[in-house]
Amino acid sequence: MAETPAVSVILPTYNRARLLPRSLDSVLAQTYSNLEILVVDDGSEDDTEMLVKGISDARIRYVRLEMRSGAARARNVGIGHARGRSIAFQDSDDEWLPAKLERQMYTFESQPDAAVVYSDMYRVLADGRMFYHRSPTIVRGCLINPETRYWQTYMLGMQCAVVRRECLERIGLFDQTLPAFEDLELFLRLAAHYDFVHLREPLVNYHETAGLSTDRRAELGARHRLVRKYLGVLLRTTPLFVVEETANALLRRSLLPIVERHFQPVGDR
Repeated sequence: MAETPAVSVILPTYNRARLLPRSLDSVLAQTYSNLEILVVDDGSEDDTEMLVKGISDARIRYVRLEMRSGAARARNVGIGHARGRSIAFQDSDDEWLPAKLERQMYTFESQPDAAVVYSDMYRVLADGRMFYHRSPTIVRGCLINPETRYWQTYMLGMQCAVVRRECLERIGLFDQTLPAFEDLELFLRLAAHYDFVHLREPLVNYHETAGLSTDRRAELGARHRLVRKYLGVLLRTTPLFVVEETANALLRRSLLPIVERHFQPVGDR
């Protein structure tokens, strides 16, 4: 019987056959090799299946969903098939730097109370410009970051995080009712009970491409639903946030000012 992998990498994809090799190659090239990759094909209509099945690496497992259902369900399906003790997430258009998993798994060994180990990223624009993406510092038991006055897990990318599977299973998987921000919400639930460790170095190249993150309607819908979902706790702890975020979402105010706080041109740090 094959060795049980320490890490299961969940990689959902939809019609990304052109970009997928870059993403997969960066995972296969990790200096930490005790892993499996669950490529969850969310009903692609391109050559994704042929591409994945044509890669001769036993660590890759292909799971196809017959009907497109979104990243949250695709990730949940992937977790359901996973065998690893830790769960990592990759997007089909991004790259991991070679030592990413090695750095994170070493941190888990040295900090056994941590549920999530995550890093910073490089954000690569379509024109080739690069920015340093500083991930937020997550504080156990908090919902709102007092500096940004927004959800504390906003701007924490799934592709830079590894989660202990036992912690993930205790708090539940991705909320499939959210049209966006399902990653933000999952991290909020984890942070309510567990410690996060922030590796303050870029271990991912996040490539700016079209996708759900650019869907304005989905974003606004998710903002309304998040306030409703956490309304009871927010009214007890930060009632002003309820008023401000409800008004901002209704008025379609952009989150760009918060986004820009996390970005610096490479070389300006």
